[in-house]
Amino acid sequence: MLKWKRKVRLTISGAGGGGVFEGSQAPDDGFKIDFSVKKTLGSKQNSGTVTIWNLTKSNREKLGEEFKKLTLEVGYEDGGMAVLVEADIRDVEHEKSSPDISSQISFGDGDKGVNKGAVSKTFPKGTKPKEVIQHVVQQMPGVELGKTKGLDDLPPYKRPVSVYGWAFRALDGVGREQKLYWNIDKGKVNIVKNDEHLGQCAVISKETGMIGVPQETDKGVKVKALIEPDVAPGFMIKVESNFLDLSSGRDKRQSDAGGGEFRVNAVTFTGSTRGEEFYMEIEGNRVQGGKVVK
Repeated sequence: MLKWKRKVRLTISGAGGGGVFEGSQAPDDGFKIDFSVKKTLGSKQNSGTVTIWNLTKSNREKLGEEFKKLTLEVGYEDGGMAVLVEADIRDVEHEKSSPDISSQISFGDGDKGVNKGAVSKTFPKGTKPKEVIQHVVQQMPGVELGKTKGLDDLPPYKRPVSVYGWAFRALDGVGREQKLYWNIDKGKVNIVKNDEHLGQCAVISKETGMIGVPQETDKGVKVKALIEPDVAPGFMIKVESNFLDLSSGRDKRQSDAGGGEFRVNAVTFTGSTRGEEFYMEIEGNRVQGGKVVK
């Protein structure tokens, strides 16, 4: 797919109804929309900002009051769009720079589930960790269990186990004891074992929009590319590049395709319908033999 002529769609909704705002590159008609989104593998919530210019006064007044949720879709003219963010609106700031008025919307993924989810239950001996996790997630309003890897292999508890307090803290506790990562992405709680991944989500190469040369890290890679909204923490990317795999003294020769496979640990998306930015910056850990290198 050729990644040209970027497209952005912002949908806001709530008790007061909602609205859909299309952003596109000049000279096409459309709103000017900028965004910055940070997603990580840990339980820290995905968050960021979306800034849109020249909404009507009525819509500006409803933001953060009647309008409580947003969905951000991004993509390209020839490949359609996909959802990058589904989140709760946290705050809105308006700024006037004559003749334009910008509205910066701050958001958090799964805010309602994190801020209002609570648990209080004791499970009997023989309960599997997966059952505990499923119950905890069910107590988090506005989110649901998403993609998981490794939960079915966890052995049952040898004694009764209790979870109580904030639901997200309970997930943290289960994650620590069972060596799991969890995060909320687009309203879904994704969970993965510390040495597993959730499947391949993208190929990063010059042909697919890689920018510059990947940078090696001790355990993986940092790579920059044009936005691919399916890239998310816990999933695997395949990097095809001519850099040498020197990390930790392993695989010092150039592979046939170059690069390698990496689990996404963090990804930042930066975009604008009028500026030059429309890229993602990924940090990942190397995957070898189907397992993540720690």
